[in-house]
Amino acid sequence: MKTNKFLTLALAVMGAGMIQWSCSKNEDSIEPVQQDPNAPKGQVRIGVTDAPIDNAEVKGAFVTITEVRVDGRVFDAFKGPKTVNIAELNNGNFLTLGEGQLQAGTYSKLTFFFDYEKDAMGNAPGSYILKADGTKSKLVISGNARNYLDLNTKPFTISQDGTTDLMVDFDLRKAIKTFNENAQKQYSFVTYGELQSSIRVVNKTATGTISGQVSGYNAATMGNVVAFVYKKGEFNQNVETKGQGESSVEFKNAVSSAKVDAAGNFKVSFLEEGDYEIHFASFKSSGDANSSVVLNSFLNLSGNLDLTKLSLKSSTEVRLSLSIKGFLGL
Repeated sequence: MKTNKFLTLALAVMGAGMIQWSCSKNEDSIEPVQQDPNAPKGQVRIGVTDAPIDNAEVKGAFVTITEVRVDGRVFDAFKGPKTVNIAELNNGNFLTLGEGQLQAGTYSKLTFFFDYEKDAMGNAPGSYILKADGTKSKLVISGNARNYLDLNTKPFTISQDGTTDLMVDFDLRKAIKTFNENAQKQYSFVTYGELQSSIRVVNKTATGTISGQVSGYNAATMGNVVAFVYKKGEFNQNVETKGQGESSVEFKNAVSSAKVDAAGNFKVSFLEEGDYEIHFASFKSSGDANSSVVLNSFLNLSGNLDLTKLSLKSSTEVRLSLSIKGFLGL
């Protein structure tokens, strides 16, 4: 009996030690991977762009990035902290975060570290939505205390003496959610998993553009119109018009999107080569005190190409000339 008690106590101590070691290992998992100084190097350029948010109250979406890593290796060419207004990087506009060398090889993950508390100038908060009234709503990842985001990508190769041009495409419409606090509308990032799926990482040199013009468009009578691009055959109206996931994200499976401007022009950039379809949805103000917009209808369009069969090649632009035939109910 005495032996059994001793054995039980010994196993308990060993188990506690293993748990402590496991926790320490997990905490150390965000430590950077060291580069081999003698390994061949390749040139890497990393930029950021954005698909717009369909919310008139949002005048800016600022994120403060403190560090960028590629498969755990610190990307030294990025000089942080840097506060970026993601909301202004639409219609093919982008910001280069840095260009420098990394160890040659095949990679499949980018990691962004954020400062939620202070921006690059030391002002609070670090990441926030700037509202039309000039106030700020602090952004943090919903339900998660982590200050970093892992972005798993398609494998890409950094070649010795070559240049790899990566574009990180935030989709603010998917990445931001609203909630009420003290009878006021506030904003936050969606959940960690939803935020991961709202951001694309593509090889910029292997992408193309879908653009065009909708003639006869009038925002005053038709509302704000957004062009949603899907992989061919993946648009399901009944699913996409209903909020999906914990944050109720509409049009969740769209590859990207673009707002139609007052002149009817639109441009969806940095799309990988492939077959796509495009759908145009109208949003109107709900009339509530929070300046919310709601899905109103889809546009029935005629044009020079079949909008459900758009074939896009790398480094090319598919140009659409469209006219409005009417509206399709939900």
